[in-house]
Amino acid sequence: MASTAFDCVLLAAGKSTRTHQWKMMLPCGDSTVIEASARAALEACGRLLVVAGHRAGELAALFRGRERVEVVVNARYEEGMLSSIRCGCERVRTPRFFLALGDMPLVDPATYLRLAAGPVVDAVIPKYRGKKGHPLLLSSEVARAVVAGSLPAGLIGVTLRTILAGFPTLLVPVEDPHILQDIDTDEDYRRLAAGAPGGGERS
Repeated sequence: MASTAFDCVLLAAGKSTRTHQWKMMLPCGDSTVIEASARAALEACGRLLVVAGHRAGELAALFRGRERVEVVVNARYEEGMLSSIRCGCERVRTPRFFLALGDMPLVDPATYLRLAAGPVVDAVIPKYRGKKGHPLLLSSEVARAVVAGSLPAGLIGVTLRTILAGFPTLLVPVEDPHILQDIDTDEDYRRLAAGAPGGGERS
């Protein structure tokens, strides 16, 4: 059940340089990769901020008129993922928000709810069999640090990981292997598509 307590920043700005086609619009079940990722997030969140960059116009057209979805264009997306995270964080309105990846369409909506049901900590991260994945549930304090680009003392080079090093973090075990399954290569996509609803048997 969607909660208006949470915005979700969904990252979808990259060029997909390691796949032969732009992965956001690849088929996934009865829709596309980005639509499936968005649908899962919207089952738990009140508002979705899709951060676009490469081929942003296509994402804007895809989501135009869709309730609770806003496409945010990151003009500096080629500077890397942190620039897109920052772009999304600038638009977050809720005290806590999810950060999700647009190329992880099979994440179970129950995973979002599981993270939200736990203790209130600045950074809540799901783990499956000891490995950390996405989405993350972050506080507005983290969002402000991302926008400011501020680092904990003694750390050099701003990344989301280094920013989170300065905040309390909670790891939450989940029974959802899809928190680890993004699309980096064509083979990743073939495996993922086979496991999508309507996509055939999982290899």
